[in-house]
Amino acid sequence: THSLRPLSHTMEMNMSRCSHWAFICVSMGIWLLRLVHGANVFYEFNVSYLGVNPLGINQQVIAINGLFPGPLINATTNDLLSVNVFNNLDEPFLLTWDGLQQRKVAWQDGVSGTNCPIPAGWNWTYEFQIKDQIGSFFYFPSQMFQKAAGG
Repeated sequence: THSLRPLSHTMEMNMSRCSHWAFICVSMGIWLLRLVHGANVFYEFNVSYLGVNPLGINQQVIAINGLFPGPLINATTNDLLSVNVFNNLDEPFLLTWDGLQQRKVAWQDGVSGTNCPIPAGWNWTYEFQIKDQIGSFFYFPSQMFQKAAGG
């Protein structure tokens, strides 16, 4: 004797197996994509002047989000870094990402000539992928004498 299962039960079992394998395939795809592209890392910088006493003498410096020195950026190889910079200064502003190699987009390095300065009252979003590097890197203003003036 053979026991016959209803067709709907067989289809449900096949659908269950398919959805299980689909879930595994999608999960593996997301995991592999994460290895290639990394995480999306987003920062917002509000650039303004700030009075500080770094050496006991009051002076005006360029601050980011009210901090001098500016905030730490934590990113890892293959992360997609987006930094939206709002220039609240009364002069153009340009950030340079010193020593940081950028994958796929070399013109986002913030050097005058490859990037235009951000006009006063405007914003610009730097977007690039972090290349395979180990270490600590820094950013600084590179327009006119902003670096020498405490930027």
